[in-house]
Order: sequence, then C-alpha cells, then structure tokens
Amino acid sequence: MLLQRAARGLCVTALALSAATASAQPSVDWSGLAYVDYRYLLASADDDAVGDNSFDYRRIYLTADIALDDAFDARVRLEANTGSTTAQGRPSPFVKDAWVRWRYSEAGHRATLGVQAPPAMEVAESVWGYRSLEKTLMDRSRLRDSRDFGLRADGPLGRSGLRYSAMVANGNGVQREDPGAPGKRVYGQLAYVPSGAPLRATLGADYTEYDPGDGSRQVSTRASAFVGAVTRRARGGVEAVYIAEDPEAAGLDTETGLGLSVFGAVSIAPKTAVVARYDLLGSGASRSGVDDHYVLVALARRLAPSVQVMPNVVVQRPAGADAEVLGRVTVDIRF
Repeated sequence: MLLQRAARGLCVTALALSAATASAQPSVDWSGLAYVDYRYLLASADDDAVGDNSFDYRRIYLTADIALDDAFDARVRLEANTGSTTAQGRPSPFVKDAWVRWRYSEAGHRATLGVQAPPAMEVAESVWGYRSLEKTLMDRSRLRDSRDFGLRADGPLGRSGLRYSAMVANGNGVQREDPGAPGKRVYGQLAYVPSGAPLRATLGADYTEYDPGDGSRQVSTRASAFVGAVTRRARGGVEAVYIAEDPEAAGLDTETGLGLSVFGAVSIAPKTAVVARYDLLGSGASRSGVDDHYVLVALARRLAPSVQVMPNVVVQRPAGADAEVLGRVTVDIRF
C-alpha cells in the first residue's frame, strides 16, 4: 500500500514537473524578407555593358526570434545574397545574427552577447526606412561592417528619450577575430529618440587598434552624426561620417575621409511615396579610393502590408569617371 502511494506520488510529481517544463519552453517567432530586383544598365563607361539586364535577389533573410523567459531573448538569422556564393555560383547562406540578450533592469538596461548590429547605424536606418533600396551611408561605404561579434550594453539615460550604447567587439564582421591581426573595436553611441516626437538624432564613434602581424600599430577611428525626423506623411535625415586611418606599418601619414548623405521620402497618395537620396563619399571614406557621388530616386508603392514595389534609378559617378546609370524595379517582400 505504501509502495502504491509512493508510486502515485512520484507519478503526480513527474507530471507536474513535466507540465512546468513544457510551460517554460522557449517560444519561437519565425520571419523573413527578400529583396528582389530586375536590373537594366542604362549607361556605363563600358559601352559594351550598356543594356545588360537580369532578375536577381539582392538579399534574403530567415529569422528566428526566441523568447527564452521574461529576462532573456535571442535571435538567429541566416542571410543569402548575391555577394555570397559557392565556387559553382550557388547561394551560400551565412549567419547574419546570433545573439542572446539579457534585460537585467526594469528601467530598460540590457546586455547582448554574440553576432549583432553595432549601435552606429540603427537610428539612421530606422529613419531612412528603405533598406531594400540601399544601405545607409556608413554601411554602403563598406569601411565598417553592419555586424560585429562582441558584447554590447544599452539603456536609457533618464526619461528624456536619451539612450546610451557601448560595445566591445572583434572588429571583423560576422567572422571570428583575425589571429594574424589581434585587436578589438570599441563603440560608443548616444541617441535621442523621444517618445511621440518626430525628431531622431545620434552621435557616436568607434576606435580600433590592432597589430597587423609585423609588430607595428594600426589605428582606425570613425565618428558619425545623424539628425532626422519621421512624421505621418514624410521622413528625412542628414548623416555625416569622419574616418581616420593611421597606417603606421606602411610609414604613411594619417588618411582621413568625410562622407555625407541627405535623404527624404514624401507620401503623395495612400500607400505611395516618392524617395530621393544623395551621398558624397570623399576619397578617404570610399572603398574605391576616389570621391564617389551617388543619387537614388524611387517611387514606392505598397501593394499589400508585406509587399512593396519600387521602380528606381541609381546614378553613381566616381570622380574623374563617367557615370553609371542603373534602372531597377525592386520588390520588398516580408513574411
């Protein structure tokens, strides 16, 4: 009799523990997006290339957002894009995000560990709102990656809408630290995003010091500022970036570069907006090493809550060269 009661008690306890464990299972929210283009080269310095056209996907995301409990959440995101392919030209997906976040304070302070976005680009991207057409200035310059592997802290500074962000990372994109050039990148950012107000602003910098493998010291510094606004019918902003590279190993003087981006979008009808943008990258801030002028004009039409079609024209002209003019029809799909 005692054994039977004990067995029943163990069964009830096991069932209760099983139910508690099941209720504590993480919940996963799946989502994705795709940027698909039809491209037609309207003008180029290479006359033979004019008329080249293709259908292509520029970017595809598959994202799992995971709620672990009230204090912890995580994200895992895979990306495939036209620049990441196998030797046979097939898509080669890679890990875009892989982080876990701890909300350790009811005031909104949090810490995030893993592959994640550094703080510098977030406010400008949220105001720009057309990532499917083009990256924001610092991302497009490719002198900094849109992701880094490290530890980040964020939180509010009082109730004014002012927020801080700080991060220590490898400074090597989604990859592990380069063993041939050990070092770390340190980011700092202040953002002003008041609740219920249109204004958005941010000021930040990052600093890297590393050994390229010959015992010398390499230093890279970037400072950036952004101010913009978002209203019901319009959005716009101005972004500026300053980059200084100190190539001590090559015995060269410090190289500096400036970049500027001005953009805006205006709703001209329900579900329809006109988008325009101009970027200027100085030679020291451009991956090509020459001044770079970039113009984008688009008409954005939302066909459904998750589908947007955007005929657009892109004009890019490096200093001293003929302009390249690209016509596109871009489809932004979210699911």
